[in-house]
Amino acid sequence: MNTIINKIFKNFIPHFLDQEMKTEPSIKIEEDEIICNCFQITENTIRSHISKNDIKQIEDVTSICEAGGNCGSCHILIQLFIDQNKHQKTSEQVPKSETSKSKNNGRFWKKLFPAND
Repeated sequence: MNTIINKIFKNFIPHFLDQEMKTEPSIKIEEDEIICNCFQITENTIRSHISKNDIKQIEDVTSICEAGGNCGSCHILIQLFIDQNKHQKTSEQVPKSETSKSKNNGRFWKKLFPAND
């Protein structure tokens, strides 16, 4: 009887555990990370204020939620969030059809390779 149970545990359980592991994400997603350690302000809080208020400077973030108002070690990340927000808003405003169209309508190639008449 023990050999049957051992075979079940050796063959079935590892397979079952392997299947369970595959359904979970392979990388654990970090919780809302604290960016400003001095005031314990999280990334989501900072990004939310930047997006809602269309903030362009670190000082504006500091005046709204205090992030970056003490030692300044988080300024580089706050500036990154500001730049990413600006880039996202800029890319949302430009229609995709305009970015793919050529502005010169082929004149560049005509000047480069004039037709021999």
